[in-house]
Amino acid sequence: MTGKSLPAQRRTRPAPNPWWFTPAVFIGAPVLLSIAGWTAIVGSGVLRRYPPVATTSLLGFSTPAPVSLPGVVLLSTFYLFLGWVAMLGWAIGSARADAPPDPGLPTPAISERRYFLLILAVATLGVGYCYVTVASRRSVIGALSSQTGNQLYDSLPQNAGVQTLRYACILAAPLGVYLWRKGTIRPPLMVFAVSLLVLNAILSSRLSLLMAACVYLTIWVRTRDLSAGRRRRSAVAVLGTLVAGFLILTALNYTRNANFYRELGLSDPVTMNLAQSSQYVSVPAQVSLGVADFVMTGKWHVPSSPMGSLNAITPTFLQERKVRKADKKKYGADYGHSSTFAPQYFTNSVFADTYAEYGAWGWFYTFIIYGVAGYIFARLMRAQPVVAATGGVIAYCFAEVWRIQILSYGFVIFLLLLTAACAWIARVRHNRPPDRRPAPLNR
Repeated sequence: MTGKSLPAQRRTRPAPNPWWFTPAVFIGAPVLLSIAGWTAIVGSGVLRRYPPVATTSLLGFSTPAPVSLPGVVLLSTFYLFLGWVAMLGWAIGSARADAPPDPGLPTPAISERRYFLLILAVATLGVGYCYVTVASRRSVIGALSSQTGNQLYDSLPQNAGVQTLRYACILAAPLGVYLWRKGTIRPPLMVFAVSLLVLNAILSSRLSLLMAACVYLTIWVRTRDLSAGRRRRSAVAVLGTLVAGFLILTALNYTRNANFYRELGLSDPVTMNLAQSSQYVSVPAQVSLGVADFVMTGKWHVPSSPMGSLNAITPTFLQERKVRKADKKKYGADYGHSSTFAPQYFTNSVFADTYAEYGAWGWFYTFIIYGVAGYIFARLMRAQPVVAATGGVIAYCFAEVWRIQILSYGFVIFLLLLTAACAWIARVRHNRPPDRRPAPLNR
């Protein structure tokens, strides 16, 4: 009897992560962009050309925050240390010897498809439930046609529940595009997954679109081809994605805030989106610089304690005090009158918001959670592509540190748990050491 070994499978080693795909870059780049946006507004002199009320409404603030060397040093130290801690977690997660990257043993297509369908089913249930709930309280079409789309979000329950399942579309849509391009699923399933993402963005927030883009970026990093032709096509695809993203955000901003900008004299949707973007970028820098100056000069001090500040990283679904989005407006008094800004901006940097609510101990706990996130990010990136895609959720959390800490948000924890559960059910294999045993000999 003759035993024949199976033909060796073609093994392709995944491309190494590019230099910019690290927690430090995800954290630092938006912070620098915010500071640059604030500097451009202040340096251009536009704040002196219009009345304070108009500049506050259009640009987010009318009087520049005080800037001092001690304040700049404190702000820089905070973000540098935050990036270092995240990179430390990333290094530990990448260096674990018990599960090195596996250049072979690819995940069977059936497991990838099953994993995707499980996540798609959860997303369908969540988005469907939300639309049924909202439609029972107000007209969805009426809110969109009157450019008052924010009312749709206000109609949703604000606690954890079935409505939380809608965030699964953040994973389902980019996974659908990836598996469709790979030939694992048919176009209708991909279109349906992307449609769920758009429906969720219309209903609740644009965050889901941005996070889904980050998830797909992670898939691309994990599976990209380094050949010259592929790089050129990837550059074109990235440019097209950026243009499409800007147009989608313009449309969503118009359906939500057109009436507000019309009162300020703006009628063009593109101009409205540019005005919103400039505010969105610069206000966190305005608040952070003011808080840093007041803390270092002793003009503002927030007392804190180890136990009292634990809420800085407590999952939101475990916190007793919940505030609806419509009631989250903040004013100068919330930051010790260290700066002025438009009250509708309530996510004004992890640095400022954490200190304002939890004091210096809040900063300490923030460093811990970002170190843990760096570790989880690295571990996810060592998994098969469909599972590694969830690393994009963590990457997006890093990218939002310039304005808000969402690592402890319930939907982020839900997406991590959903990934683990669906990967286990679908039998999606994580990377493991390649089989070093010699092939069986013919007898």
